[in-house]
Amino acid sequence: MKIFYLFALVFCLSSTVMAQNADSAFSRNDRLYIGLGLTTVTYHIYYTDSRLPKDVKSGYFTPVFLNLGYEATSRVRLFTGIGYGSGKDKLEWSPNYKDTDTIKYSISTKTHVVAVPLTVQVIVLKAFNRFPVYVTGTALTALGTTKAELSETLHGVTTSQHEKEHGINLFATAGIGFNYKVSKQLYGYVEWLAFKQNLTGKNSFDYDWEQYASRGRRFYKSLGVGINYKL
Repeated sequence: MKIFYLFALVFCLSSTVMAQNADSAFSRNDRLYIGLGLTTVTYHIYYTDSRLPKDVKSGYFTPVFLNLGYEATSRVRLFTGIGYGSGKDKLEWSPNYKDTDTIKYSISTKTHVVAVPLTVQVIVLKAFNRFPVYVTGTALTALGTTKAELSETLHGVTTSQHEKEHGINLFATAGIGFNYKVSKQLYGYVEWLAFKQNLTGKNSFDYDWEQYASRGRRFYKSLGVGINYKL
């Protein structure tokens, strides 16, 4: 229910502001943006009926976004675009964890993800003209593929097995941020995404969203930064 209330708040604010600014919005040209976005948030795709050992990481990615934005009113901006992220992990072990073991195992994974965000930003405070504060909500659809290689080495002879998994997960984030004006057409943004949720997969305390970490670490892993250019 948290995600429902958060997005309801964002979209209600959006609708209210758009209604208040309808006349001015229709009296001027539409405004488009292109931009680049970075984040410290690590997302985790969960594959259905995964055959990979739980100890090895798979499905993790931290995306980079190429964004296209539309300024609906002086206070409301809508964004979409495309993102890409990747991750890898490797795990090696043997029965006694000694170099003298005659049999050894290893597994390595490589993950590649393409993601499409749908974002709304609503400016709620314009007291500082160069640093307007906004609330934001995003629905992120992510298509991920993980390739894994499982190897067994017995008396120096290695045999390998390859696995491939793919899946789609839907994520939601919400938070607060501020813009900073660089020039008439160029502005940056910094935001803190306090709410993060996988809507179609799990949300493990031990593996996702740095929930086990200190407050400082959780804050750092919830940031987004970027820059947009007005066309």
